[in-house]
Amino acid sequence: MAISNIQDCLAAILAAEEASSVDWPIVDRLCDELDRELYASGEEVPEIVAHFLSDSNIRARDALYGDAQREAIRTYLETGDYFDGVAFPWWGCFALLVVTGGVIALAVA
Repeated sequence: MAISNIQDCLAAILAAEEASSVDWPIVDRLCDELDRELYASGEEVPEIVAHFLSDSNIRARDALYGDAQREAIRTYLETGDYFDGVAFPWWGCFALLVVTGGVIALAVA
């Protein structure tokens, strides 16, 4: 499946979810169809896309979660960028390095 087709399908799902009156069974069907097509094609997709396709029932119940997922998909569609990890600030890495160095220093002493 071509990336443009995936993007078109995701845009259609977003449009269905952002309609004035959301028909969640239709959203579920669109997500399931794209998920099955991707699985059959063996196409690798970003984790955010896989989660988006499998979490329509959660988006239906949790507006904040839905907003966050739709924003991530919109960003992916507009820029091709996505982030599959957990944000970890630079100072967190530094703190981990200091603590690990301290433990090693104490163990050696």
